[in-house]
Parts: sequence; C-alpha cells; structure tokens
Amino acid sequence: MTKVLFVRSTPYDEDLNGYNVQGAGIARAFCKLGYDCDYLNYHSTDERTVDLLEYQGHKARVIFKKRKRILRTGICKEALQPEFLSQYDVVISREYNQLMTHLIAKRHPNTSMYTGPYYNMFMLPFVSVFYDALYTRKLDRELKCKFVKSELAKEFLEKKGYTDLINVGVGLDITRFDNVECTESTREIADYMKANNCILYIGTLEARKNIPFILKVFEKVLSDRPDTKLIMIGKSEQTLFNKLIGRKNESYFEDLMKNVPENVKNAIWHINRVDNPQLQFIYPLAKAFILPSIKEIFGMVLLEAMYFDSPVVTSRNGGSTTLIKDESFGQEIAEFDVDKWEAAILRYLDDADYAAKIKQNARRNIIENYTWEPIVSKMMDYIEKSNK
Repeated sequence: MTKVLFVRSTPYDEDLNGYNVQGAGIARAFCKLGYDCDYLNYHSTDERTVDLLEYQGHKARVIFKKRKRILRTGICKEALQPEFLSQYDVVISREYNQLMTHLIAKRHPNTSMYTGPYYNMFMLPFVSVFYDALYTRKLDRELKCKFVKSELAKEFLEKKGYTDLINVGVGLDITRFDNVECTESTREIADYMKANNCILYIGTLEARKNIPFILKVFEKVLSDRPDTKLIMIGKSEQTLFNKLIGRKNESYFEDLMKNVPENVKNAIWHINRVDNPQLQFIYPLAKAFILPSIKEIFGMVLLEAMYFDSPVVTSRNGGSTTLIKDESFGQEIAEFDVDKWEAAILRYLDDADYAAKIKQNARRNIIENYTWEPIVSKMMDYIEKSNK
C-alpha cells in the first residue's frame, strides 16, 4: 500500500478553512484513489495532526510542524529526518524555489515537485539568481517528476534549465460546495443579478488585478449597453509602498472611483466579501466573468467560473493558457485593449447560443480534467512510470 507525503514548503501559516487550500484537496483526492496521504503543513506556534478524510480504509491527514523561516523560504528539520521520510513511498513537494524541495529530494529517492510560479514572485531578484545557479541542475537531476501548473510555468522553468516538465494544471476542490444553503445576503445579490445583465469580477481590488482597466472596459460596455451592471466582489488592497505610508486598503478603490463618471458608479455594485462556498449561487447568473490580471499564477476563480457556468473573458495568465485551449472554452485576450475586451463581453451578451456552448464545454473540461482526482491520478501515473 503506497503512502504519499505532499509538502507545502512555504513558511507561512495556512488556515485550513481558508480559500484555496490546494494541499487539502490533493490529500483528499489521493485518499479517494486508494492511497494514504499526509499533507505536511506549517504553523508558527502549533504542532498537531488534523484528520481530513477516511475513505475505504485509507486516510488523508494534515500534519502541522514548525519551520525556521529564512527570508521567504523555510526549513523544517524534523521533516528531513530519515525516520520521518522513510514512512512514505512517494513525496511531492511544492515549488521549485523553496529550500525544502531540494533538501527533501536529496534525502528521499522518490521525490517529485509541483510548482506554479511563472515569474519571480517569491524571491528577491538577487536571491533568485543565486538560488537558480546553485540548485537548478541539482533539483532537475534529483527529482523523479517535475509537475507544473500551467504552460507559462513550463516555459519559465525551461528557460532556467529544467527538463521533462509535465503540465498537469490545478484542480478545483468541489467538495467545499457540498451541502451549502444560500444565505440571505447571497440571495440579495442573486436577485439583483437575475433582474439585470451583470458582468462579474471576483478577486482582490489591487494593481496586479488591473482594476483601472476593468473600470474602463465597463464604461465602454455601459455606453453601448446602458442596462448592464458590474458586480465586483473582493477587498481593496494597497501596494506595499502605500501601506508603508499609512494608506488604508479601502482608499485604493475609493481613489480609482473618484475619476469614474457618475452613471458608471451607479451601475457598479462592490461587495467586500462573500464566503467562497456561496459563490456557487452567484457565478451562474453572470452574463460574463472577467479576469484581466496582469499576472496570475493560475487563477482559481477561472476554475470556479468555468465549473459554475459563467462564460469567461480573461487575460493571458497561468490558468487561461492551460484551461482555454481555444475559443470553445472561453475567450483569452493577450492585449489590454478596451475595444477587444468590450467586443468579447458583448459577444456573450448578444449571442445566447454561443454563451451556452461555451458554458457547456468549459464545465465539462473542468469536471473531466481539472478537479483534483484526475490531476492526482495523472501525477501518480507519471511517478509510477518513472520508477520502472
């Protein structure tokens, strides 16, 4: 019986009840496929074990251990001990740029990697250059399999010198949407969306998400379709510099809205937060879901929107390059051109048959290929082949 260890190598606390806990979804998927799986996680003060799932005699657990943090990486000495690692037949560690991935691969002969960044997100530039020079060849040689989350991540790591990279994408943990009742506040949003032609954005309101561009696109749409509304769900978030000078997060979005015409403001409903499981009642009511992020490692909202029948218009990012192979799954626009984005949105608004076909294709693609069980199954197939 194979026992798997999935390692979250970044040295930051993670709330298991928070949004997008990929490791928990992966551990449960391994369990359902007939493996025992421990998800090795980090907590700065608390060491404990949490049971996630027991299924047909197999178990998925989260093991919290302490790590020593060094800048944006960390080391857990206990997890590097032979008596700990020898419990597991297979180890999968997240992220190429975390020391734990290299240190585990040195000590366990059946270690693979699962990584997502396609730009230098987690390291200071001078550290990245040093790390790549020191560890790229070693890691490339030590790892059994090198899984990436997107085509952009694959291209990024190939330029660094990694070989035989396998794009498996990211999975949606649909179990978190089970047995959820629509709340009164969510029903209010849903009723509004049913009564109007709504464009939907979900995510933080910050510069990386290209919020000023969203407002420009919507202003253009509204000039041609005066009955259109924009629903924006997410917290405002300042840049680091503005935080350091004492600006409040709310002021970022407030400042942007000062330059927006009054008729456009009146057609925008900003909602600070909606519990993630409640979004299943909101996505299907959108005439179009937009994600014009400048950079996005994957974009879990793309998975959710496509699964819940919201037709997508997105920038080129990690998720879109993997999920949207052609226009039968959604619309990916590489340029931040207001006219092109408006045309894509209007195509959904004006052509119900096209929108219905997109929704059908996108949902089927997520169910068949981008929930965690097919992704984990694909990983294990490659790992088993590499051991023959």
